[in-house]
Amino acid sequence: MRIDFKSHILPHLVAIAVFLLVTVLFFSPIFFSNQAIQQSDILYGSGAGQEINEYRQATGQEALWTNSMFGGMPAYLINVLYPGEQIVNTLQDIYTLWLPRTPGLVFISMLSFYILLLVFSIRPYLAMAGAIAFGLGTFNLISLEAGHIWKVDAIAYMPLVLAGIHTAMRGHRIWGFTLTALALAFEINSNHLQITYYLLLTVLIYGITMLVYAIRQKALKPFLINAVILVFAALLAVGTTVGRLWNTYQYTQYSTRGPSDLTTAEGNAGSSGLTRDYVFNWSIGKLETFTLLVPDFSGGGSGRGVGPNSETADYLQSQNLNRQQMQQLLAGSPTYWGEKPFTGGPTYAGAVICFLFVLGCFLAPKKHRTWLIIATVFSIVLAWGKHFAVINDLVFAYFPGYAKFRTVEMSMVMALLCIPLLGFLGLEALLEKGWNVQTSKKFWWATGITAGILLTLIVFAGAGSYEAAPDQQYLAQGEAYAGLVEAWRDDRAGMLRSDAFRSLFLVLAVAALLYFYLNKKFGFTLLALGLGALTLFDLWGVGKRYLTDEDYVRESRRENFFNPTEADQYILQDTTQYRVLNLQNTFDNALPSYFHASIGGYHGAKLRRYQDLIDRYLINEINAAVEQLQKGQRNFTNIPVLNMLNAKYMVAGNTRNAVVTNSQALGNAWLVSEVQKVNNPDEAIAALGSLDPARTAVVDVSEFPVTQTTYSSQGTIKLTKYQPNHLTYEANTTGESFAVFSEIYYPDGWKALLDGKEADYIRADYVLRALPLPAGDHTVEFIFDPASYRIGSTVMIVCSIMLLLALVGSIGYTVKKRA
Repeated sequence: MRIDFKSHILPHLVAIAVFLLVTVLFFSPIFFSNQAIQQSDILYGSGAGQEINEYRQATGQEALWTNSMFGGMPAYLINVLYPGEQIVNTLQDIYTLWLPRTPGLVFISMLSFYILLLVFSIRPYLAMAGAIAFGLGTFNLISLEAGHIWKVDAIAYMPLVLAGIHTAMRGHRIWGFTLTALALAFEINSNHLQITYYLLLTVLIYGITMLVYAIRQKALKPFLINAVILVFAALLAVGTTVGRLWNTYQYTQYSTRGPSDLTTAEGNAGSSGLTRDYVFNWSIGKLETFTLLVPDFSGGGSGRGVGPNSETADYLQSQNLNRQQMQQLLAGSPTYWGEKPFTGGPTYAGAVICFLFVLGCFLAPKKHRTWLIIATVFSIVLAWGKHFAVINDLVFAYFPGYAKFRTVEMSMVMALLCIPLLGFLGLEALLEKGWNVQTSKKFWWATGITAGILLTLIVFAGAGSYEAAPDQQYLAQGEAYAGLVEAWRDDRAGMLRSDAFRSLFLVLAVAALLYFYLNKKFGFTLLALGLGALTLFDLWGVGKRYLTDEDYVRESRRENFFNPTEADQYILQDTTQYRVLNLQNTFDNALPSYFHASIGGYHGAKLRRYQDLIDRYLINEINAAVEQLQKGQRNFTNIPVLNMLNAKYMVAGNTRNAVVTNSQALGNAWLVSEVQKVNNPDEAIAALGSLDPARTAVVDVSEFPVTQTTYSSQGTIKLTKYQPNHLTYEANTTGESFAVFSEIYYPDGWKALLDGKEADYIRADYVLRALPLPAGDHTVEFIFDPASYRIGSTVMIVCSIMLLLALVGSIGYTVKKRA
C-alpha cells in the first residue's frame, strides 16, 4: 500500500503539533518566562552528584565512586555516564524533539501513548485525546513537581514498549523487533527499575493471555516465533544498557535493597530487601481508589489547604482572627484524609477516561478486554498493600525482587496505562459497530454505572467521618480546636461532593457527545474535537491544582540555590580531606554534599552496612553531639563512630558560629596497636559499642582470617593525593603495622596497591578499609576500577550500533516497500 499524505502522514503531524502546543502552554513559564520548577529531588541530586560532575569536567572521565554522601558510596545510582549509551541518548533526544527535560517528558508520554493506540488500530484523531489524558495525568505531574524525573521518564516509555510487543504479535515482525528493542532500551536507560518491573508484570499478563488465545485458535507456532523475536529484541535492548544494569544489580546486593549481613533486628533478621512495613507504608486505602474518577475524593494533596470560601474560613472569621493568622491556617489546613502518611496529590485517571474504561469493559474485543481488566485490577490490589494483606503478603514474600521496591502505590502505573487503552478500544468498537440494540444497551449500562457511582457519592458525601491523622494532634491540644477540626471535615466532604459533580458533568457530556454522534446528529470531526476538548479540560484543570505557577522560580534563583553559606565558606578554607556532619536532617538532606564530603545525605538505596551503622550508632551519637552543643560543650565526647568516619566538622546552621571543629576525628588513616577478632557481622557491629577506634580495630575473622592481634602503632600515615576513585597515602612505620582508613569498604571494584603491587586489603570496624603494613616507608593506593563498567561499556557500544542499524534498516525496508 502506497503512502497517502492526507491519510498516512497528516494526522500524525497534527498529533505532534497538538502535543507540542499542549506541552508548551502547560509549561509556559519554562518557555516564555525563563523559569524552572523548584524540584526538590533534582536539587538533592545536584548536591549528591557535584563531586562526580567536577571530576568529569576536570578529567573527562567518570569517577564511579563519590565521597559526597554516607562516608562514600558507588556513584552508579547517582550520576554515571557510560560511553556506550551515547547513541541511545541521542535517539532519545530526537524522540523528545530536544525539548527541555521536564516538559519533554510530558510530550513523549503523549507521543508514546498515541503510538500505542495507533498500534491497537485506534483512529488517529481519537488517539490524540487518549494521549493527552495519559501525558497530563496527575501521577506524572505530581512526580515532576517533586523532581522524580526518572520515574516519569520510565512511565513515558511504557506505552512504547507495549506498542512494540503488540506490533510483533500482530505479525509485523521487523518493526515489532525494532520498536520493542528501541523502546525497551529507552525504558531501561531511564534507570527506574520499579516502574520497569510493573511494565514487566503488565507484559506478562498480556503475554499469558495471548498465549491462551493462540492455543485456543491453534496458532501456537506463529505466537512462538513472535515471542522468540521479542526475546532477541529484549536481549538487544538489555545489551545497550548492560553496564548500567550490571552495576545496579551488583550494588543492590550491598545496599538496603539487598540482603542483610546481620541476624539481629537491626539487620531485618537477615532478610533480602526492604522490610514489609517500609514497603507497604504508602499503601492506598481501598476507598482511595475512587480518586481515579474523583480527584478530591480523599482531599487532594496533603499540603494543598483550603480557600477563602471554605467552611474553615467561615469558622476562622467567627473566631475574630486577623488576616495573617487566617491565611496561615487556611494554607495549612490538612485536607487529605486517606490512608497514606501524606501525599502530593491523587492518582487521577480522568472522569472521561474512566467512563470510556467502563464502556470498554462491555464493548472492547474480548481478547484485549481480558488482560487489560486483569492488569488493572491487579495493579489496584498491589497498590492497596497492607490493606489487602491476604494477597500482598504473598506477593511480597514470593515475587522475585518485589521486596526491593518501596511505595507500593507506584503500581498504579499499570492501571493508568491499561484504563485509557481499554477505554479507547471500547470507544473504537462502539464507533465501528454503530448504534444498535446491543451497543445501545451496553452504552446505557456504562453510562448508568459511571453516573450512578458519582450520584451516590454526591448524595452520601456528608455521611462519612472524614477523619485525618492531623485531627487528633489538634484535638489533643484541647476543646478549643474542636470547631476547627469540624470545619476541616466539612471541607473534606465538600471537596468530594464538588469534584463528584465535576466528574458527573464530564461523564454526561461525553456520553451525550457519543449519543448524538452515533445517532448521526453531527460528523466525526466534531466528535474528535469534542472528545479532545473534554479530555484536555478534565486533565488540565486537575493537573494545574498540583503543578501551579507557585512551583516555578526564576532559573537564576534556582542556579543560586547552591551559593555557599558562611558556614560552607569557613569549612572550605580547609584544603585537607575531611567529612562534615550536618546536624539538621542529617540523613534526609543531600544539599551539604554539594560542597563537602558528608556523613549524611539523601538516597533511596544506601549501603546496607552504613544503614546498620546509622541505626545502631550514628543517630545516638548525633543526638549526643547536639545535646553537648546545647550545653555549650564544643569538645565532643562519646562519639567514637563519628570519629572513625573522620567527621571533622559539625554544622548546626548557616553562620560561622554554627560550625564546630571536632578535634577527636581520626583523620583519613591511622595506625592501631591491636586487632580485636570477632566471628561474625553481629559481633563486629556490637564490638563498636565499646571500641576505642584510635587504638583498636575490629576484624571479622570468618571473612578475613587474620591471625596477628598486636601491631606497632609507632609511625605515620597520611593521605597525599585525592581523587574520588584514586587515593594515595604515604606511610612510615617502625614495625609491622595495621592501618585503618576512614573509607567505606566495598568489595567490587576497589583494589589496593602497596608500593605498586596489588595487596589484599580487608574490612575493619564493620564498614572501613584496613591494610597490614610491613616496617618501612610505603606508598598505599586505593583505585576504583570495576570490570563491570569497562566490560559493560564495550558491550553497550556494540549493541547500540546494532540497534541503530536495525532502526535504519527498518525505515529503509518500509520506504522501499511502499515506494
